[in-house]
Amino acid sequence: MCAAGQFRRGGREYWRPIGGLGFQVVAVLRKPLERCNEPSNWPYPIAPLVLASDKGDAGEPPHLRFLRTGPHTPEGVRDYMLSAYRRIPMEAGNQDVYRDAYRALATGEAETGFLVHCAAGKDRTGIFCALILDELGVDLDTVIADYEMTNEAVDFDALIPRIRDRIMAEHGQAMEPSMMRIFLGVDGDYLRQAFETMGGVDHYVREHLGITEDERAALRARWLIG
Repeated sequence: MCAAGQFRRGGREYWRPIGGLGFQVVAVLRKPLERCNEPSNWPYPIAPLVLASDKGDAGEPPHLRFLRTGPHTPEGVRDYMLSAYRRIPMEAGNQDVYRDAYRALATGEAETGFLVHCAAGKDRTGIFCALILDELGVDLDTVIADYEMTNEAVDFDALIPRIRDRIMAEHGQAMEPSMMRIFLGVDGDYLRQAFETMGGVDHYVREHLGITEDERAALRARWLIG
């Protein structure tokens, strides 16, 4: 349970870009402590069905621990990211949300609006989006190209100083900007590492998520044209 005084509330202006999109379901891949420290606080009239998991480490999230402690070298950052993509698809909490989100998309529960996010919207989220695209028959090169659009869509020059200031304020030290650019970006090799860890999407969806063939067929029937 969240401790008193632990909540951080954002202003309504943060919700305006998405408030009119009408999404019905939001899949939240942040760990319990992340959600506790920074709750979403959906403002009226946004009232989606929230898919989240209470499973997971109650301590400091691994990405925040790495930001604080390192090793902050190009090799160290890359090694951490590869290890994260081996860890993320196998964590029980992530699998819970992946499973529920998959079924929401397959049943039509999220047909008029669906949002998935984590802390940065690229790793836990990126794996789930890639998983769904693969399930819908998108070829791997296109899946990876879609995933790598993060490197073009994110304004790193604006984002990095804000994150550094926060880490400095909370921990007294922070990763250098050049290393943070690697940390906050994506690389197709990371996603390939996740798929390899899964043992392939087919195996992962059936054996780890427990999605049935009927549910897989329903996903394709609902989201594919023709």
